Amino acid sequence: MRFTPWTALFGITLLTGCSQEFPQEPWSKSDMEYLQSLEGEQDFDSRLEIARQNFTHNYIDEANALLSELVTENPDDMETKAWYAANNCKIAGRKGPWLMGLDKLSGVWACLTDIQRASETAPDNFTVQLIQINTYAEVDMFGSRDKATGSLEKLLAKIEKQSDLYAPSAQVAAYETAVRLEALKSTDPQQSRIYLKRIIQLNADPQSVDRANKTLAKLSKK
Repeated sequence: MRFTPWTALFGITLLTGCSQEFPQEPWSKSDMEYLQSLEGEQDFDSRLEIARQNFTHNYIDEANALLSELVTENPDDMETKAWYAANNCKIAGRKGPWLMGLDKLSGVWACLTDIQRASETAPDNFTVQLIQINTYAEVDMFGSRDKATGSLEKLLAKIEKQSDLYAPSAQVAAYETAVRLEALKSTDPQQSRIYLKRIIQLNADPQSVDRANKTLAKLSKK
């Protein structure tokens, strides 16, 4: 069984220019119940989902332990490789200021390169695309944010042209990624409002509509 890990993408947060401690996010009751439902499962997809949940909540070492096992077990699974590389970017992010230390620079370069390789190997994998865009945007090194912007523009163009090929939840994930990228690169919220209104119109699930409405409310105060 393959899970749909769109919400896990919100755990991709890296702070440019300085070290990042990535404080662990508290587990909500529903998150904890979901995690407990997966515990004890030994199939590949269930273990990958546990790793993604750990990644989302910044249990970075726990995610790394599982992902390293899964990558070894199935080296041809590009989604797993992309999640592993994104988590390695978080590990690199804990090592101090971006511009201080070859160890950090080499770690960031390696994780971005690994994500790029996964994307090139699975160019039509939507999850891999979003992992790359989110991570590249947040890291913002070696021109990664510009690459993320270009990749996102191409993805949104495909969605606009052939929306029937993308599930509403997938479209929401892309638009929410666009909102996050706009917040990183621009102080003008106008484009973000457009994306948020599309999310509301899609009405893929109550949670995404609620997030969009709350974000719109915050933008209205600017």
